[in-house]
Amino acid sequence: MDDFKTRLVFHMRKKGLNPTSLSRKARLGTTVVRDIIEHRGTPNPRIDTFVKLCHALGVTPHRLSPEVEGLYSPQQRLLLEKMDKLDEKGPELRE
Repeated sequence: MDDFKTRLVFHMRKKGLNPTSLSRKARLGTTVVRDIIEHRGTPNPRIDTFVKLCHALGVTPHRLSPEVEGLYSPQQRLLLEKMDKLDEKGPELRE
């Protein structure tokens, strides 16, 4: 996954959401997600919209936007890697 739109669609499908249902879940206007996906070029959603989408999808910001990961400190990246490994083991840990 290399860009915001691709990642957004991937996580929507993973959660079984369409653009309208994600917009509603994120408490955005009903066409916001559709407009982002259909926008020609790179969309530039407002930060509050971006945060609401992350929250509604249950993902961290770097999961939706590869550029965000560059803002993390080395310690934060290490912690995120550890969290990713825990996510992969999630079902095992719950049993």
